[in-house]
Amino acid sequence: MNAPFKLRTFSNAEFERMARAGLLDGARTELRRGMIVQMSPQFAPHARVKMKLVAAIEAAVNKAGFAWEVWSEVSVAFPEGFEPMPDIVVWNPAEAPIDLDGPIPAAAVKLIVEVSDTTLRDDLGDKLEDYANGGLGEYWVADIGARLILRHAGIQSGTYTRREPAHFGDQITSLIAPALCIDSRALP
Repeated sequence: MNAPFKLRTFSNAEFERMARAGLLDGARTELRRGMIVQMSPQFAPHARVKMKLVAAIEAAVNKAGFAWEVWSEVSVAFPEGFEPMPDIVVWNPAEAPIDLDGPIPAAAVKLIVEVSDTTLRDDLGDKLEDYANGGLGEYWVADIGARLILRHAGIQSGTYTRREPAHFGDQITSLIAPALCIDSRALP
């Protein structure tokens, strides 16, 4: 009798070693619940909203005087088995190792934004749960179809207790860093 099929899961360290060795063939991948997942393609609406949000968040970070950086498409190392590549990562380099040569440590991340056109169910489902379980203080989902940014904060029992929508075009304030106020009028 054959043994039941068993999927192999990977640790963050194994995933990073495979990526550095070129075993992921340059594909855009994430580590999700120990599984290597190829990411969806990005089409024009997604790219347009992401670029406009990066510019608006950078302007807000600078205006607030934070020493934070706003990066796009960079891996973030959460606890074992979760290393996503979010659309936008706002982080504080002072809270990361000086010799950082890998993913951004989750402890240095202030805000993650996922832009959703075809991935809304995942971004508001498993990924939201994974971010909450990983201790991410604030998580936004930019829903292109509804023209909303769904802001999440207040982690309790593996989920976020606060979910506050804001419309594209509004002044959008961070739920945990009120000095961070994004002017989203440039969003298409």
